[in-house]
This record gives sequence, structure tokens and C-alpha cells, in this order.
Amino acid sequence: VVLLGPSGCGKTTTLRCISGLETPDDGKILIDEEDVTNKRASQRDVAFVFQLYALYPHLTAYGNIAFPLVAQGLSKKRTRQEVDRAAQILRIKHILNKKPRELSGGDMQRVALGRAIVRRPKVFLLDEPIGTLDAKFREEMRAELKKLHVDIGATTVYVTHDQVEAMSMGDRVVIMNLGVLQQVGTPHEVYNKPKNLFVANFIGSPGMNFISCKPLKGPGGKLALRLPVVNTTIAIPDEIQRIIIDKKK
Repeated sequence: VVLLGPSGCGKTTTLRCISGLETPDDGKILIDEEDVTNKRASQRDVAFVFQLYALYPHLTAYGNIAFPLVAQGLSKKRTRQEVDRAAQILRIKHILNKKPRELSGGDMQRVALGRAIVRRPKVFLLDEPIGTLDAKFREEMRAELKKLHVDIGATTVYVTHDQVEAMSMGDRVVIMNLGVLQQVGTPHEVYNKPKNLFVANFIGSPGMNFISCKPLKGPGGKLALRLPVVNTTIAIPDEIQRIIIDKKK
């Protein structure tokens, strides 16, 4: 699932509520049908990957990935197995002994993802994880993240304000504005059948054109639209007429 919307619309706040870093004012948060609304962040089976990596500078890539396992008290052997598994999935075995300052932005993001993978969570929360990378790396990481989602098999909630990312990566897209959910659907649905003017204008580059019009009765009593800007009248398709009539009922 991809959360898409302009900056400040509430995407990151939504992730923070899911993770337990913030408490929602209303409603419930269910993970695998379990109500976790009042549980602490440490009690939720969730992994959060931040936009700015949040790596420990004094630890190697291995140490950063292993950190949550060490905190859980896992044995060194089991920790090594889990880190090796994550490193193999992300293809970063060759950088495990390097510290963050020696890594590229793409490699640091892979390490941050590895730290999430080793926890084997039910839910991955990704907050604009490739937003700071250059265009070439973003393209590569999109493909890697899609493959990672398939390999891991966990529910993933991905936040972005980039429409290309949302439309290319999401099975479903959730569009938000000013803290309010505007539409949920497949990329095809939100692009071709926007629910309101905000979605129609926000999705696509450029967005849909809006033309002022006036409804009137056309030939045979059918509804038509008068377009003053071009001084013409057009018929409303039968399918749309039925929708309008049903709504009036």
C-alpha cells in the first residue's frame, strides 16, 4: 500500500500512529486483526524505515543491522544467521564491515532496510526511503524495493509524495490531503476514475483540465452540458446520466 499526498498532508503522522510513536485522537489501529491502539511501540510487530536512515555512526553496517537482535538477547550464532540472510537479500555482504561514513546513500538505505528485515515484522513502514537519493539510484531502489516486498511477504506501507513511485510500486494507492483520506484504489483506478477534484488535479502531470459548464436539458429530454468557454453544448453519455439520476433519487 502506498500513501500518496502533498507534503504536510499527514502521511508520516499516519505511519507514526501505526508504529506507536504517536497516539491517534480517534479510531483504532489493527495489525493482523489485533487491536494495538493502546500498545507501546515495542509491543507492536512493526519495523519503521526512516527517510534519513537513522544509522548509528559508530557501528559497522553489520552492527547496525544486528542491533535490534542484540537488544532482544539473541545468540551470536542466530544473529549472524539473520544478518547474513538480510545481507543476501539486499546484496550488501561486501559492505558489512564498513561504517556509515564509508557508504553511499543507496548502501546506507539498504543497511536501514536490513535492520528492519532481521526483525521479521508483520508490517514494514517505509517513510520516503529513497527521497534523498539521486534519480538514477531512486530508479534502481524502486525495483529493489518491489522485489524485497515479494521476497519478504510482509505487509508494506510506503509513504511518498512522488506520483511515479506511487503508481509504479503500489498494489493500492491511498491518496491523502490535509489529514483526510481522499481515495483508495489501484493505480489504474485513481488515475482514470478520480473520486473528487483534488484527486483529479493531483494525479497526473499535468493534472486533469477543469472546464466550467452548465447542465441543461438536451434533445429528447436528455441531460447535456453547456460550455460557455467554447460556446458549445455536448451530450452527457448515458452511463453518466444514469449515475446523476441515481444520485438525485
